[in-house]
Amino acid sequence: MLLCGAGSAAAQVLSLEFHDGRVRLTAENVPVSRILAEWARIGGTQIVNGERVPGPPATLELVDVSEQEALEVVLRSASGFLSAPRETPLAGASGYASILILP
Repeated sequence: MLLCGAGSAAAQVLSLEFHDGRVRLTAENVPVSRILAEWARIGGTQIVNGERVPGPPATLELVDVSEQEALEVVLRSASGFLSAPRETPLAGASGYASILILP
């Protein structure tokens, strides 16, 4: 399920989990840059230019989607991105070692 749109001045909610290449993401009224910062923190991923992604705060609910699909949804307002897979999988982490967001 996917819900997108700009939120009001309501409180921000953000939850992100990785499991076997799948993602569960719940974000309410959260800037994309904050979602990416959480992806980097929880997923152990180096993200370049995450703070530069434009757009209003997002409201999303992604349940059991691939990381690729999740990135495409989260980064739909970006010009594009490149991702490098992690050589050795880590439990509870992202399958990507790094993500470069194009300016």
